[in-house]
Amino acid sequence: MTAPIVSFSGLASGLDTRGLVDAIIAQARVPAVRLEADQAAITQQRAALATFDGLLASLRSAAATLRLGTPFEATTATTAVVSGSGPLATVTTAAGVAPGSVRLSVDQLARAAKLSSNAVADPAAALGNAGTISINGRTLDVAADTTLTGLRDAINALNSGSTPSGVSATILGISPTEQRLVLTSAATGAAGIALADTTGTVLQSLGLVDALGNNEPGAVLQAGTDAIFRLDGFVLTRSSNVVTDAINGVTLTLTSEEVGAVTDVTFGRFADAARTALQQFTDAYNAVTGFLRAQGTATDTSRPVLFNDALLRGLRRDLPTQLLQSVLGAAPDLATAASAGLSLTREGTLQFNVATFDAAFNTRPADVRALFTETLSATGTGLSLLSSGGNPTGGTFDVEILAPATRATISSSGFSGSYDAGATADELTVRNVTTGRSVVVPLTTGMTTLAIRDAIQAAADSVGLGLDVAVSGNNLEFTAQAIGSAGSFALEFSGLGDGGSELFAGNVSASGDDVIGTIGGFLATGSGDLLVGNGDTPVAGLSVRSTSSATGIVGSVSLRVGTGASIERLLDQIVGVGGALDQRRAQLDLRSERITDRIEGIDVRLERRRNTLLGQFLRMEAAISRLQSSQSALGVLALPARDNNR
Repeated sequence: MTAPIVSFSGLASGLDTRGLVDAIIAQARVPAVRLEADQAAITQQRAALATFDGLLASLRSAAATLRLGTPFEATTATTAVVSGSGPLATVTTAAGVAPGSVRLSVDQLARAAKLSSNAVADPAAALGNAGTISINGRTLDVAADTTLTGLRDAINALNSGSTPSGVSATILGISPTEQRLVLTSAATGAAGIALADTTGTVLQSLGLVDALGNNEPGAVLQAGTDAIFRLDGFVLTRSSNVVTDAINGVTLTLTSEEVGAVTDVTFGRFADAARTALQQFTDAYNAVTGFLRAQGTATDTSRPVLFNDALLRGLRRDLPTQLLQSVLGAAPDLATAASAGLSLTREGTLQFNVATFDAAFNTRPADVRALFTETLSATGTGLSLLSSGGNPTGGTFDVEILAPATRATISSSGFSGSYDAGATADELTVRNVTTGRSVVVPLTTGMTTLAIRDAIQAAADSVGLGLDVAVSGNNLEFTAQAIGSAGSFALEFSGLGDGGSELFAGNVSASGDDVIGTIGGFLATGSGDLLVGNGDTPVAGLSVRSTSSATGIVGSVSLRVGTGASIERLLDQIVGVGGALDQRRAQLDLRSERITDRIEGIDVRLERRRNTLLGQFLRMEAAISRLQSSQSALGVLALPARDNNR
């Protein structure tokens, strides 16, 4: 608040009127001071919630990692040189590879074939030989005026596109008058490079093939060879040094063919990845519970800003509950986090016992993975469980189809196969009922069934109508690409009725049906061939696809919610968009705005009151001043009378 620019406090009365006004206003502003304290508390609460949000996000991320299961599928491989100067291969493994080991020796590496032509003095001079050549089954026409440079470029052009020849060409300059065309296979292996003069003798004249069509021995710079290697004494042959099919889930890349060299290869699960993930989860969990304990502990002299907060109290109760509960569908003796090494102390701190985890994971990795992850499965023809939708409990549920999904379909009938529009021009408007998107196709006299089909299909594709048009005899069949009501479409005509042979007699439309059914006995919402469990039911969020036309109980779906998944679901309700934290922040923001408005209102009123009080005191001072002036004047007049009386 501001004071008047000029203030002469108490000059006449001797009173500190400015101080009196300040004291009056300060007393009247006590409610605003209390509101400012509330505002400061809200600021502190928002800061504490921001810290809490970060801790929860870290725990949610750690739980999501467990739910995905990737740490439990991590694998590794090592090589050990038994003899020789170094390892004979590098090794990579796929997720979930079964543990094992093999002994490797390499007799021969795979190599790519390389051929060289006869020497040519001038690569820019015409070769003077015309014909058609074949390179790995791809043909190339060669004119008599083609130069060595031109032939190189043509061969390289042949090695492009969707079906490359697999052979590249370069020109090797031995000397200014000795240039050679060098062909190199893109792939290793004994198959090498297949060359042939289909017509003419272009390749023969270049010394690449003989009169019988075989590759000239003198042209071979490097023969294509297969890799020959031994695994535990068994001889294997592959066209590539990258071997993906010898050991399931293991890729060997052969790098050396040293005589007498032997390398042992060991592969299996990489338990360190799982240990790291569980330790990160433990640390994140303890950071959250440490925050909860700190905010829930008050002393005689202080109280945390989120003390007795309902959100924190609920999470302090729910987190250990989720962690300790048994996982439905898990192995009975590995159904709790504690059985895999995660246990709570009396103080509520989470501990990770590596020895307990290793004992379980080393012998039963699949069961340990199932304990922490989310598992979706389905039995039944055409049945699949696509998503859990955050369903918190899981279980096994029968799926009953009351009416299967259908596609919208329209077929013409009785068409002659040749269109007659008559005197009036005919047009077909194809419209997607769901999106409203449409396209117009002119139908003219003389168009055949195939021509009409091509015109409609091209037009529909150009605007993304999602429609397939097929020829059936002389007639057409229109089928929506989207199954269910989303694929509904209409065919609308203008100019019909005066032609001798028209496709339809009038406008037609078709609608697909969405699937109708239940999951676990609870009616679900159908969309196309998807059934989604409704909220407030045990199957809420489950998304089931049924592509079969069968009705009745068509199978069942199963959802197992492991410990990682259940913790993630719990936190999704808090830190997700629109979750409890967002709602709490919104409430604080609303309170803060209202408090600010109230403070501003109080200050505006008090400023007016200040000005009023200062004006009143100013008038009082002026009145006192005038009285004092009158008194002084009367005193002066009384002086002569006193003098005369003397």
